[in-house]
Amino acid sequence: MNKNLLAIPFLVLLQITCLAAFAQSQSSPKPSLNVEGKWQLSWQARIGTERGGLSLQRNGTKLNGSFHSELGSPAVSGTIEDENISFKLQFEGVHPFAIVFTGKVEQNKMNGKFAIDGMMDGYDQHGENVQPTNYSWSAIRPEIKAAQTDNHAVQTP
Repeated sequence: MNKNLLAIPFLVLLQITCLAAFAQSQSSPKPSLNVEGKWQLSWQARIGTERGGLSLQRNGTKLNGSFHSELGSPAVSGTIEDENISFKLQFEGVHPFAIVFTGKVEQNKMNGKFAIDGMMDGYDQHGENVQPTNYSWSAIRPEIKAAQTDNHAVQTP
């Protein structure tokens, strides 16, 4: 029997195995970013920079958690898909409002834009001009901030 005839089934099997491995690598979902845990969130507001502690939990693409600052402790809800994140701080009280944050996650940093939910023209419910609502925000994990302090390379988010 010819040796070349024996090699043909082997080559066909090798091609099928390689194609199956390639197809699986193309259909595998990207590894999800870990956003669970504590973050230091900051954003520029009308009266200065606001800061607070953000704690996130994840269930699939859904996020929930809490936020604590001088402004209060609103509930947090949102979504994450790949590196895209969106979450809302829902403040209750006499004049309830919500801040919606959208952006990207990159390892231990997040940043993007935020807007006051329901604010169409840059004025609040009292008729005060609050400027455009496409401001920037950022968040960093507290342990990263501490490591930067230790290295004398402090960067405020």
